[in-house]
Amino acid sequence: MGVKTGHYVIMTESEAPASYANIKTHFPAARIKKLMQTDEDIGKVAQATPVAVGRALELFLCSLVEKSVETATNDQSKKITIQILNKTIQENEQFDFVVGVCDKYLNKNSNASSTSSSASAQQE
Repeated sequence: MGVKTGHYVIMTESEAPASYANIKTHFPAARIKKLMQTDEDIGKVAQATPVAVGRALELFLCSLVEKSVETATNDQSKKITIQILNKTIQENEQFDFVVGVCDKYLNKNSNASSTSSSASAQQE
């Protein structure tokens, strides 16, 4: 079953669920390389590196979406909202490194809803 590193289990390509093999979205290696090279600590990048990073990104997103679908189903929701995504990230320690990413969108969402509710209250 994958390599265990601390709290995390790293799954190998052959251990990935079959649904991961059907991924149609691919991240452009040239764009990934360009992003990597914006960091001044990174010098030359081997040709295979951006391809591997792109594949890792695809697998990460698949995992996040699958866990979010489970959370939405458990919450009897038909949509994956920012709240569902945030709850998924909070409940799964494998996503610890992205905790807080949803915060700015949650704040925008709550500000937008409070602004629209206060605007509708003023109209009445």
